Amino acid sequence: MNVLSVLLALLIFGVLIFIHELGHFLVARAFGVKILEFSIGMGPKLFSKTSKKSGTIYSLRIFPIGGYVSMFGESGMEPVQGAQPEMPRQSAQEPIFLNDLNEKNAENTEKKEPIDPELAKQAYCNKSVWVRILISLAGPMMNLLLGFLLMLVFVIASGADNLATTKVAGFHVVYTSEESYEGLQNDDYLYYLIPEGDSAPIRILTLDQFRNAVHESENGIVTFSVMRENEDGTDLIEPAPQITAYFNDDLIDRYFQTSLSAGTDEKKGLQAGDVILKVNNTSVHIYDELSYEIMNQGYQPVTLTLLRNGEKVLISDVRFPTFVEQNIAFGRTDFLIWRETHVHFGTILKHTWYRSLSTVKMVYDSIRGLLTRRYGFEAVSGPIGITKTISDVAKSGQGRNLLHLVIIISINLGIMNLLPLPALDGGHLLLYLVEAVRRKPIRPEVEGIINFVGLVIILLLAVVIAVKDVISL
Repeated sequence: MNVLSVLLALLIFGVLIFIHELGHFLVARAFGVKILEFSIGMGPKLFSKTSKKSGTIYSLRIFPIGGYVSMFGESGMEPVQGAQPEMPRQSAQEPIFLNDLNEKNAENTEKKEPIDPELAKQAYCNKSVWVRILISLAGPMMNLLLGFLLMLVFVIASGADNLATTKVAGFHVVYTSEESYEGLQNDDYLYYLIPEGDSAPIRILTLDQFRNAVHESENGIVTFSVMRENEDGTDLIEPAPQITAYFNDDLIDRYFQTSLSAGTDEKKGLQAGDVILKVNNTSVHIYDELSYEIMNQGYQPVTLTLLRNGEKVLISDVRFPTFVEQNIAFGRTDFLIWRETHVHFGTILKHTWYRSLSTVKMVYDSIRGLLTRRYGFEAVSGPIGITKTISDVAKSGQGRNLLHLVIIISINLGIMNLLPLPALDGGHLLLYLVEAVRRKPIRPEVEGIINFVGLVIILLLAVVIAVKDVISL
């Protein structure tokens, strides 16, 4: 990592945290809650400014690992708690005091400062439970909304050629030999036939198509291009390598293999023209969803629901090739699909929506994978690990890849904050839902203890992950 990469990561984190806290801020202000401080970052202040109109402190703090919106009455220990039923006053005219925390310390001899009843109305803890739920939801929802809006930009920037359906067009024809033949390498798969003269290249969709081209050629010599990954497997070599070579049926049978998922009869495997509707029990609507579900579930045989010749068909025990990354097995798509034939704004919105939902599901699948031990602790990354990933993507010079990474981080931040864990927004939501069911607020000191313990656990976990990320650099 270099300085520019770190600064880029800090900028990305800063924007995402700002958007998150802005959600809390705007909804709290909309419901009349007094904001004490709006902070980006944690720890000592680098900069702060106090609004003359509202009294809100806007601050930037040294550690870019979070942020917060501090609201009057948020801790439940302010004077306004005296207005709640479990803490009655002796008379309706009795003022609410700063140190009037509960009945137990009513004899407190410290100086008591009366508070304006109008100010008490601005306290977070005096708002209805549904208002507090909306304020807690606002931060994560802003991150999800940002992710969806950036996904719209991503889909538009990707272009019509990258908007694909779930309809099978054909299958990969893969070179399987470990030894090279006329420049072919293991795992190359046939891309285009290159006819002689000015004829347009023809996409190779089946092994039989390639075999027929060899039979129809003079002396069995054909020219074709192949798709091949670069040495580190991160991208395809462009332009696609072209090869001219002699083949016969024996050489084709020896060196090439068609897709594992290709069917041999009506009841087994995929066929060209099939529209895939489900992978196991998960519905898919666009290729990006389909590709992800095959990667996530296709490391073992799956059941596919298809639309074949106008009828729904269930095909079981469909197998895909697999690959292993960080000791984790994944499935790999081994067939070709049709692009969208008509691209308009509705098509773009459809792909934006389903790609975003697939990203949300990916986050939940990752959490489930950790809980079921499919993924080890080494798969977890904190700010340091994410900064390294941002650095690697930025070095590739692929702006779309960097944008996609920001989308994943934003949606990830929104989903993780919705987890029902103490100190996170989801933890607050859980307590408020309990309060709504009980129709009675949880004691402020109990809520404070729960959130404090949760915060300590999260901070300790963050330290452990940071150490792991540093060791992995």
